[in-house]
Amino acid sequence: MKKLFIFTALCSFLVACQNHQSQYNSSVYPAHNSESIVTSGLLKSSGINNKLITQNPWHYMISQLNVKVPENNRIKEERALLLRNPKAFETTALRSEPYVYYIMDQLRQNNLPVELALIPLIESAYDPLATSAGKAAGLWQIVPITAREYGLNKSHSFDPRRDLIASTNSAITLLKDLNGRFKGDWLLTLAAYNAGEGRIRKAIAQNKANGLPTNYWALDLPTETRHYVPKILAIIDIVKNSERYGIKLPDCNYENSLVRIDMSKNISLAKIAQYTGIPINDLKSFNAGYLQQTVSGPFHLLVPYSYAEDLHKKLQAQNLVSAEITELLQDVPHNTMPLEVKTVAIKSEVSSGINNKNKTLHTKSNKQITYQVKAGDDLVTIAKNYRVKITDILTWNNLTDQDIKEGDVLTINLANPI
Repeated sequence: MKKLFIFTALCSFLVACQNHQSQYNSSVYPAHNSESIVTSGLLKSSGINNKLITQNPWHYMISQLNVKVPENNRIKEERALLLRNPKAFETTALRSEPYVYYIMDQLRQNNLPVELALIPLIESAYDPLATSAGKAAGLWQIVPITAREYGLNKSHSFDPRRDLIASTNSAITLLKDLNGRFKGDWLLTLAAYNAGEGRIRKAIAQNKANGLPTNYWALDLPTETRHYVPKILAIIDIVKNSERYGIKLPDCNYENSLVRIDMSKNISLAKIAQYTGIPINDLKSFNAGYLQQTVSGPFHLLVPYSYAEDLHKKLQAQNLVSAEITELLQDVPHNTMPLEVKTVAIKSEVSSGINNKNKTLHTKSNKQITYQVKAGDDLVTIAKNYRVKITDILTWNNLTDQDIKEGDVLTINLANPI
């Protein structure tokens, strides 16, 4: 597993307004708006599902961005600040790796703009242990009053604001609620997420009373909120145009994403570290909701995919687990890693180019993968890597030539490798 870097510089340009102190040095409202936070064009999934998120969530985000970021001075200033230290930006983005898979998939399932996954980048620098001077906590920096409103009730041993699953689900519900209340205006929604709904409504009322526009850019807002939305838009622009700005986005590996193991008894994180070799500080981050560093109620343990199977066997031998491993993107019992080699039943004609993957037949099982084309790929390299024929790849995917581009999804059958 890649070492998760602690952002020692504190990425002040991202989180200065939050003053984080990391612990380690419903009324019925109109339906939420699934459109991009800037444009009015509906985000189209084009058949993209959680399988593409598993290959690289940041590439998935780029494929889904439908944002025309305006070129105003406030956004330009924020972008310039971010680009002063590109390595710090890259390190913070890398820090998202264990958590961003689940966050992006939940946004997808709720038909929300994928760029909302950038909120934790600003709020907490993707540190679940982050705490602000105003007592906001976790990836989404949820304050106590909001936590109580959305059922995130803290106990002496567990703070759900720091838990990936509980906090993400509540943050998404909050964003949907705010977006409904502000009639689908995502800029006002983000401003309200930062400053509170009441503060934004007060600013709107003041402008109305003075005959002034009531859009986000025209409002008299706290300094922090005046920077907050332009900063998000600047980050969207940087992610969308990362090559132009010389930014290397994380090359994420699904093996480092978190999966859930449901425990039947208490167990300390120190014991899990002993069983797995995962650094205790990483385990504390993955399971930040447990204030006593002991997995108790709600009894779910989050660990990277690559460690889960071996750990599950050890825990099962001691009767410490109550269910199979659950992949967070699927929320179903663990089988095989998405977009990795899967065993499927297909006719023997696959080797000659007939793809019957949607039929279930009583024939011998063959291995099949789904592969998303990455930058620099060509069919020659892909065929060589998987030891198959280029002509077969063309046939399996109904391609007429070898012209492929980044983001394309290929089906590759490994029944008869050359």
